[in-house]
Amino acid sequence: MRVGFVTIGQSPRVDVVPEIKPYLGAGVEIIECGALDDLTLEEIKKLAPKEGDYVLVTRLRDGTQVRLSREKIIKRLQECIKKLEERVDVIGVLCTGEFPELTSRKLLVEPSLLLLKTVEALNVSNLGVIVPDPDQVEITKRKWEGVAKSIKVRSVSPYVGKEDEFIRAAQELKECDLIVMDCIGYKLSFKEIVKEITKKPVVLPRTLMARVIGELLEG
Repeated sequence: MRVGFVTIGQSPRVDVVPEIKPYLGAGVEIIECGALDDLTLEEIKKLAPKEGDYVLVTRLRDGTQVRLSREKIIKRLQECIKKLEERVDVIGVLCTGEFPELTSRKLLVEPSLLLLKTVEALNVSNLGVIVPDPDQVEITKRKWEGVAKSIKVRSVSPYVGKEDEFIRAAQELKECDLIVMDCIGYKLSFKEIVKEITKKPVVLPRTLMARVIGELLEG
């Protein structure tokens, strides 16, 4: 079986794929494509968000963090999907941003929808959410409104954030019933920090998506 992963950054996502591979099942071949593959730094800078844009945060192949405008990369993301659907059985999006425009002839697994539907089914009252960038806080509150009665959002970058920043964010979310780490860049080690401090369940999108894809491929 083959799985395709599309990233809004550059592939390969060595910070994500090796960590989720064990959840996909044995013998699964992974093929990656990045919306920013083969672009120069100058070309990437032109995709930066302006005031009021839907902000996305990702990493380049060398580990550099970049901020992108969602609207400016949708087409490139769709092109990645088109390339992969000829070669794979399932495609996963390595981003928790909302992409209702994306289409695929193969099963397309979007972490944003998985997160929303999973948390909605849990019927929590007080939800804590961690996102990469301060400019994502308000749109994140709108994204999650209706899923929980109270929503508290904090920002820590998965790429340049320090451990003490995760500790501080977790301390500020201790009263929440459930914490969602709303970015594919957050690692299992970051989840463990938040879980240890809050003593509450923590949902990590990269492993949630990988477990779902593993279920789809099993058999």
